[in-house]
Amino acid sequence: MALFGGGNSAADVTGREASAWFARMRGSDAEMSRLEFERWRASDPRNRAAYTRIERRWQLAAGLAGSPLAQEHLAAVNRRPFYAMSGPRVAFASVIVALLIGGGAVFLWRGDGPRPVAVAQASTPFATRVGEIRTMRLADGTTVTLDTDSAIEPMFTGQVRLVRLSRGRARFDVAHEAGRPFMVEAAGRTIIDRGTLFDVVLGREGVKVVLLRGAIEIRDRKAHGTGGAPIARLVPGQVFADAPAAGVAQVSAAPGGSDQWVRGMLSFDGAPLEDVVAAANRYSAHKIRLGEPALAGLRVTGTFHATPTDALAAILAATFNLRVEHDAQGDFILHAR
Repeated sequence: MALFGGGNSAADVTGREASAWFARMRGSDAEMSRLEFERWRASDPRNRAAYTRIERRWQLAAGLAGSPLAQEHLAAVNRRPFYAMSGPRVAFASVIVALLIGGGAVFLWRGDGPRPVAVAQASTPFATRVGEIRTMRLADGTTVTLDTDSAIEPMFTGQVRLVRLSRGRARFDVAHEAGRPFMVEAAGRTIIDRGTLFDVVLGREGVKVVLLRGAIEIRDRKAHGTGGAPIARLVPGQVFADAPAAGVAQVSAAPGGSDQWVRGMLSFDGAPLEDVVAAANRYSAHKIRLGEPALAGLRVTGTFHATPTDALAAILAATFNLRVEHDAQGDFILHAR
């Protein structure tokens, strides 16, 4: 079995990079690194191939770990030290480790994998409550993660897979299916996917699309289906904004941290305080409010949890030397000192 060695050839370097990314993307900070990871994977076909090989070894190792021999081995590990194991058990353990080693990185398989996600019917609307972030699987195998207070309506036919985003934000990890395109409609825009990972946001300023993997086209909804010229084509790491800020192109580089919302994290780079408060308020029944209009233009840079609201209000107050008041409804009012 060919493994990535410890040499300095291009293949060795790519293998070590792929191994490191595989471990990183299964850690607690995976979403914080996704944009960087997708740029690395898309930058060279050899990167994608090396990462795919490691994924397959991982899947094979998971299958082996469920076999009777693996179960016997795991039970033995609990009773005896590794050096005291018999030859066959050592050999089996070596196979598992060999499958998962890449450039010095070792991945330990665990039986408690990802929790099951909800499965939606082909034409059943799906929505999340305020403060809820939830993942579901569509009938074609596509995975959708909905942000707080968001809603979609899948409408699948034999010719097309169409999902309408009626409010909020969603991440689509699309299952490839030749001959049946996957499209997302939101506020007059149609996003046509080619087997990718992307976010769609429907907000006060229209539609925003962030591409994390693959390639997508964005069209006017009036150009029904896949006909007509696209408004924009994105590559990984780019964002399309329906109403960009003055001096900013409609398609630009996605800001760092913009993919972290699936972990309940908010990330801003010089954003007005009023925008930060509006984004945070979507996650809680108790709101943060600005006591004076002059506070709206304060600029915020950083990444933080959207909840609990009282903690976020305290962070913002400390950052700008403000004071926090509580009103009768349980909201948090920021005032200048």
